[in-house]
Amino acid sequence: MYLIYIDESGKPDYSNPEPEFLLASLTINEEAWSIVDKKVVELKKKYFPEKDPAEIEFHATDIFNHTKHFKNVSLDTRLALFGEIMHLISETDCVITAVMIRKDLLVNREQDINSKALEYLFERLCYLLEEKNKTARDKGAEYGLLMIDSVNPKYDNKVRLIMRGLLKSGTKFEKNRFIIEDPIFVDSSYRHLSQLADCVAYCLRRKFRAKEPSVDTQKQFDDFFKIIEEKLLRKSSRTSGYGIKIYPEKM
Repeated sequence: MYLIYIDESGKPDYSNPEPEFLLASLTINEEAWSIVDKKVVELKKKYFPEKDPAEIEFHATDIFNHTKHFKNVSLDTRLALFGEIMHLISETDCVITAVMIRKDLLVNREQDINSKALEYLFERLCYLLEEKNKTARDKGAEYGLLMIDSVNPKYDNKVRLIMRGLLKSGTKFEKNRFIIEDPIFVDSSYRHLSQLADCVAYCLRRKFRAKEPSVDTQKQFDDFFKIIEEKLLRKSSRTSGYGIKIYPEKM
């Protein structure tokens, strides 16, 4: 079975000033789960040796905004930590898929940003599992289970209803054969791989956003992206539109 961890960066509403909303997934086979989970625990012990790893959440916003457990951690150390998180992901047998909605470029402001992002992400996850199962016919079908970072009950229920429709009917371009069950909404503070998905989502939004505040900051996220780039979903070596879908692409 494939575990599909999904998290977001930015806000899916027009009133929020951030022009981008990004939804990212990290897909990993259940056989690799315990190895990756242990690596995250070891990384937490390395940077917070005096604390219980269960108390530490690798939340990208906290890392870069200097808050919560990272309040007294220097910038150099925080950047080094985030780099190690990216390297951990790059060394993991996983696939990254992401959709970024450029809210500032949408002409039709009636479009529901969440629905559009989930639809595009779902299509790519269906394609990914189709490809995975093509090479595993002798083992029998391997299904996918969605694990989505919980926001609040109202928001989660909206996402659940959207996903139910996609699970049942698929999209215009992809039918669902391998994603099963309603999505499971999880508290990322207790899920190490959800924390990795959070860091991926943050990295990709900062890499592909309309404008970074400085050249140095842009280079930082260009460098972080290069570490995990090979993990993006591909079709005929192409990641654009598959591993990372940006909508709309231009005016």
